[in-house]
Amino acid sequence: MIRKNALLLFVLILAALLMWNCEWAGQDKPDYWPTKNWKTASPESQGMDSAVLLNMLEVIWQNDIKIDSVLVVRNGYIVLDAYSYPRDEADIHNIYSCSKSVTSALVGIAIDQGYIKGVNQPVLDFFPERVAKNLDADKEAMTLAHLLTMSSGLDCRDSYRYHWIGLEQMKASADWVQFMIDLPMAKEPGTHFNYCNGATFLLSAVLQQKTGLDALSFAEKHLFKPLGISGVIWPSNPQGVTVGYGKIHMRPQDMAKFGFLYLNNGLWDDKRIISSRWIKDSTRKHVATNGLLDYGYQWWTTGAGEYGAMGYGGQFIFVVPRKNIIAVFTSNLDLKNIFIPSVLLRSNIIPSVKSDKPLPENLQEQKTLKDLMALWQKTSPKDREKIREKTGKAPSSLLPGEYVNNAYGFSARYDPKLTITDHAMKPGQIFRKKAPQGVPIFSIALGDIPQGLALKDTGNFLLKLYRKEPQIKDPEIRKQELITLSDGTPANYGEITWRYRSFDLVTVAVGAYKDDKIIAVTVVGSQNMPTEYLAGMVKSLKFKD
Repeated sequence: MIRKNALLLFVLILAALLMWNCEWAGQDKPDYWPTKNWKTASPESQGMDSAVLLNMLEVIWQNDIKIDSVLVVRNGYIVLDAYSYPRDEADIHNIYSCSKSVTSALVGIAIDQGYIKGVNQPVLDFFPERVAKNLDADKEAMTLAHLLTMSSGLDCRDSYRYHWIGLEQMKASADWVQFMIDLPMAKEPGTHFNYCNGATFLLSAVLQQKTGLDALSFAEKHLFKPLGISGVIWPSNPQGVTVGYGKIHMRPQDMAKFGFLYLNNGLWDDKRIISSRWIKDSTRKHVATNGLLDYGYQWWTTGAGEYGAMGYGGQFIFVVPRKNIIAVFTSNLDLKNIFIPSVLLRSNIIPSVKSDKPLPENLQEQKTLKDLMALWQKTSPKDREKIREKTGKAPSSLLPGEYVNNAYGFSARYDPKLTITDHAMKPGQIFRKKAPQGVPIFSIALGDIPQGLALKDTGNFLLKLYRKEPQIKDPEIRKQELITLSDGTPANYGEITWRYRSFDLVTVAVGAYKDDKIIAVTVVGSQNMPTEYLAGMVKSLKFKD
């Protein structure tokens, strides 16, 4: 009996060790937990190149991009924590719809703790005392999973696509829960993605119904306090239900803690906060969005194991498990530039990782990086403009990829993430690079100047060519202006929007005349991409003296 019990004990211990190792599969256990404070380290000590991160801050600085803060964590250490004047690490920021990912986490915790049975429970079952209008089989079939994945089927028109009309109607109603469950059904649940703020509010209402605590109180007890997060503001509606879909105000370093919890599969300080299964289910694709990203349980996913929380104005919590990175942005960007942080993640933060081992310290670049961080934090926008005028540094000079044509004496710079050389070039094109996923596409064309074509009309000429292509739909000039390149050469800059199948695209181009030739630099990208990012490449055209 003793030997049998000893064998059983050995098996149980072995099983426990295997389970522990599985929790950290593909990921090293952190050196420490940042419950009280984050530790900082140089980029090189974490295998990252300071020069590439410096390049990112220079791009933000030179273009006066409305980013309020950038925070990068690798291997559990802050390697970059930069703030725009007059902000600092103590300031709380409205993270808008990043709040949705927090609401998702709370639903997962409530399921783990038995308050909620699971995601397949019908939504109406949580409100048995209520009678829903427009009741049909589709509404009865709507589950928590459908709310989590923005595929509820409700005729919800409360996102920016509808100018938040539905959101304002919900706010004006006497009872937000009743307003939401009374909405008619537009689609069968689970069949179509439709971003819906009210769906996340319903998740918050379900939490309160089942736990007896509003979402903020539940978060403070089961999420924020264990992570050492304090001072969070998250308002409730007039009926006392936390809004859920947005309006969390918190510090960037606390946003990074939330991302770090997910990076570590729901463990914190060797304690289970959220089940690893919920982390995995939340951050994988459940629904296609017909955009560049897919959707999980209130998280945006890329299909490459990366995922992020995203909020209006350019608030982001990026989680990149393959590089052991958390990146946080807070911003005040307009809609056309909202994805600039995503571009910076792809073009600078991820490429800055050169090794899984420490690199030789680059003291000069580290000092320059610290100096620019201090300058960014202490210098007002007016003073920044004066400094930019004095330095005269063009944003295009920060792009590390370069094409040089010695025969005609010009060069142009492009984003090095455009790694594929496309040999299927059209007549006149002499260089072409594109991203692995298809866009952006950077190209240079050279040819004789069409007879009688003035430089100022080159944009209209390009538009006519687009209109002759049957696959190009609805081409329109969005912008056209004569500019002067950094070397003093006159040029014409233009932006043409168009559609290809279901994709909304934009061509950004610069044309210049030199020695009876026209040199045109163009970039084709998604209309969601930052214009400054695309324009920086084409405006980098430069002729030798």
